[in-house]
Amino acid sequence: MLTAIVVQQNWRSLTATDDALRGFVIVRATLKAMEAVSAERGPMNAAMGADPPLPSPITRALEDARERTNAQIADLLSLYRAPQNTNGAKEFTHLQRIRQSLLDAREGADAAIAAPRASISGFNLWTVVGNMVALVPELRATMSDGIALVARNQGEDFDLLTLALLAGDLREQAGLLGSTFAPALTKRRSLTASDQLRIERVVGRIDKLRGLIEANIASMPRHAASPAYRDMQAQYFGEGMNYIESVRAQAEGADEGASVTMYELGANYVPRMQSIVRFRDLMLDGVERRIRESRVAAIRVLLTTLAAAAMLTSALIIGLALFRKRVIRPFVRATDIIGKIANGGAVADIPADEYRGEVNHMFKALNVLNDNAAAVRKLELERDRLIQDLAIMAETDFLTGLLNRRAFEKRLEAALRDLRRDEEGLAFILFDIDHFKAVNDTHGHATGDEALRTVADLCRRTFRQSDVVARVGGEEFAVLCRSRDADAVHEIAERMRVSISDARIAAGDGRRFGLTASFGVAHARGSDARALAQLSRRADELLYKAKLNGRNCVLWERRV
Repeated sequence: MLTAIVVQQNWRSLTATDDALRGFVIVRATLKAMEAVSAERGPMNAAMGADPPLPSPITRALEDARERTNAQIADLLSLYRAPQNTNGAKEFTHLQRIRQSLLDAREGADAAIAAPRASISGFNLWTVVGNMVALVPELRATMSDGIALVARNQGEDFDLLTLALLAGDLREQAGLLGSTFAPALTKRRSLTASDQLRIERVVGRIDKLRGLIEANIASMPRHAASPAYRDMQAQYFGEGMNYIESVRAQAEGADEGASVTMYELGANYVPRMQSIVRFRDLMLDGVERRIRESRVAAIRVLLTTLAAAAMLTSALIIGLALFRKRVIRPFVRATDIIGKIANGGAVADIPADEYRGEVNHMFKALNVLNDNAAAVRKLELERDRLIQDLAIMAETDFLTGLLNRRAFEKRLEAALRDLRRDEEGLAFILFDIDHFKAVNDTHGHATGDEALRTVADLCRRTFRQSDVVARVGGEEFAVLCRSRDADAVHEIAERMRVSISDARIAAGDGRRFGLTASFGVAHARGSDARALAQLSRRADELLYKAKLNGRNCVLWERRV
């Protein structure tokens, strides 16, 4: 029994490292696929910004980028294909859908490249870019199980993996920052307010990611002093961001915008982003090295345990006459120790070198067992943290990815509780898609779901990161904004209404149709407790009036 327990514990340690390595391979392959999709946008933007006929370097760069993306996604698919992964059917199917979405996005890009430049609007250009951008979060979601495997089985290395994941997100945002200039540089015009808003959003995310990387790496002086980290700070955050600022300054000036083309922007900006990739790969190499070292150590401990068990068995056969004195008594003590470990209790003292020969090896094995039990308890803490993450997912609407009603009501209560200063204001935007039942009846529920996802995407593009956006009913959405300026909130709501009315949804039969929405906007100062308490009801009443007034409008009210 003792032999079985010790071997089982060490076998679990070995299988844990194998699981961690399997999860790590998935994470690394997914990050490389994300990088390839992000990198493909560069030559795509250059092609859309160039006058026909396309120069051969741009055409060749786009073809090479697409081939690299195809290869990375094929590698990723192979990790989920049976018999290598018997439980990967769901992820495999999801990746197939992502690959089809990639082909659709490329088809849209090719159409924009082939069209006369004067016939393509800045909005259409950004839609093409957005279709490619939307693929990266889809890919990121596929590696959640891989991250969980590493966290559960190699939790002590999660700090390096966190840095690698942050670097992967930084690489995507860095590429997206360059893509935000595509409409202005392609149309040879100055930056619009929408362009500026997109740039500020991406720069804000980059600053946030930089802060997270610096906070995490502060506890790892060896990596903080690495050439890869210093290169990233100098080449991307230094030279790369300075270059972007110079292009932005040009594009803010004359009516014809900056003299830089998308091809020139990519040629000067993309090489500086490679420092991010090098830093990410350095962190990934560190995680892989530690996992493999843990695996070698687990094999060594397992073999040592098996050898000790063999020696113990030989000693029991040969030393039958000395059983009572030299074996039975130590076994009684060992049983007590094992019981404490099995019950999760602390072992005050495991004897070391108190006995001789195989018995002494047995207590050494018990020390290993005790250490493994402590490691298991640590992993259980990591599991509890993962359960907390799942609780957060429970607050998310599964269809749109926005907050659900319960989560929104919690945040509304918190906002009302914390809003105390007189100069602060709180706005409640409630809007409802007009005639949504007719959409379901005419085009089917699948198209209706796609319409809801489209509205959710428009919410993410229109509202600020600090705003709380939720789907609170079938086709009803609510937004909570902190703002002292009620006019600004009204403008945001009006911009959202226009975005919805401009959007076009593809039905299952190929037809495209539009949507409209009615809005109710209520605003109150932080000092007006009564108005704040009635904020939700007032927004609902205004929405009702908007419906009565013919729909597709924004009715608003503010308290001075």
